[in-house]
Amino acid sequence: MSLGKPLSCYIAVGVIACLAGQGAVQAEPWIDTRDPWLRGDIERLAQAGLISVPINTWPLMWASLVNDLETVEVNDIPTQLHGTLGRVLYAGKNATRSNQSHRSVSVSVATESQTLRHYGDSSREGAELRMRSTGLTDHMAYNLELTHSHDPWDGDKTNYDNSYFGFVLGNWIGLIGNIEKWWGPGWSSSIMLSNNARPTPGLTLHRNYSDPFELKPLKWLGPWTTNLFISKLDDKRFIDSAKLVGLTLGFRPTPSLEINLRRTAQWGGEGRPQGLKNFIKLIGGVSDNCFTVDCRASEPGNQLAGYDISWAVPWLNTTVYGQKIGEDEIGKKPAKNARQVGLKMPVNTDLFNGMLFVEYEDTATDKSLGRYNVIYNHHLYKTGYRYQGRAIGATWDNDSKVFSIGALGYLANGDQMELRYTEGTINRDSFYTTVPSTHSVSLQGSDFQSLSGKWQHLFDWGEVQLQGRYTDNLFESYGRQEEKFRLSATVVYRFY
Repeated sequence: MSLGKPLSCYIAVGVIACLAGQGAVQAEPWIDTRDPWLRGDIERLAQAGLISVPINTWPLMWASLVNDLETVEVNDIPTQLHGTLGRVLYAGKNATRSNQSHRSVSVSVATESQTLRHYGDSSREGAELRMRSTGLTDHMAYNLELTHSHDPWDGDKTNYDNSYFGFVLGNWIGLIGNIEKWWGPGWSSSIMLSNNARPTPGLTLHRNYSDPFELKPLKWLGPWTTNLFISKLDDKRFIDSAKLVGLTLGFRPTPSLEINLRRTAQWGGEGRPQGLKNFIKLIGGVSDNCFTVDCRASEPGNQLAGYDISWAVPWLNTTVYGQKIGEDEIGKKPAKNARQVGLKMPVNTDLFNGMLFVEYEDTATDKSLGRYNVIYNHHLYKTGYRYQGRAIGATWDNDSKVFSIGALGYLANGDQMELRYTEGTINRDSFYTTVPSTHSVSLQGSDFQSLSGKWQHLFDWGEVQLQGRYTDNLFESYGRQEEKFRLSATVVYRFY
């Protein structure tokens, strides 16, 4: 610390960090997908140029994030970011402190199951009891989480979602478990991987620190990270025991620009080839969606690939982003693409400190031939890119066009809030044809408008969250949406 810096600045950040410490602290090497306010704080710091590592792949590793923020000189940043910096630093240092554990229990009640899920949504059913224990040592991390649901929509009363055991291997963390993922910069949804479907059980490998390449030709890519996984689709499917494979590579050549390359595939399963030779074909993109009988017999899988870009435009004080994910392949490139575009900007007033986002998504493809029933459907894997009745990607599934605007952040008294307005069309191809299509939300095309809000108050012992949503149309076809209003309440008690 420079003695010439005003001490009051550092004291202010320290006090705010201590107050923020009443929040959700877990002993984990990364940030999962269930805290939208922590993500909002991280994005505000990244837009201000205080974070140099990729941040659009979740879970997000703490190690490099904390390293970046510990170098920040408090007096060099705007006053409105002091609280933001304090909250993130407090959460990061406590989460990565070795040889500690945390336990919590939470109860959620709601008037019905949740149809549309966005980043930060946790509970899924009408009533849930969750018990959780997390721990971290120098070489191991674990999260043991048991959730019991009353009368769940999918019939699975007990699950272990988000549970894992992880081990540190040099600069890598390998783990086995059910990890919820979110790949992309979007807030309302993500086309390739989101929290819409329940997490699949399998093996995952994360790069821990995001240090740049040492080779000069690659150094310009800047800090980089990668995540790869293979998991089992163990639900009831047209092809049982298929695997879900994923690989993402993200880099940040400048603090204002992040680029991520993404790829997932459904592969193998009963009656399908799943040896090493076939896996190599999958990786190489060979014989994707071929048409001859012999070729289809050895076709490696149902593949998605694409990229997303996020750019903090300095003269606009706004981050613009886009995601493009393709199905099918021509010339080693995705040929039929769904897309998402959006922008987000900080909001600072006397009453509210947070961010605003605007987002548009279209999950039909950009080709006039083969526009519909493409991105999550497949001629071999006829259950589609879905797991336990939900799309693994976008919450609205195939062929939907949706616009969202929302805000989230902190009120003057420290309470956390989120507001979101969404409108669009679900499964719109059914307007144009009588041929039935596979869809996990609505079998009949439907327009809808939705208004939702969250409020959360932090206590020394935990937190209370209230959530409500009004939808003007009962568009859901499978029994999750019985009323236009959905109300829920969650209480979390933490044993420190």
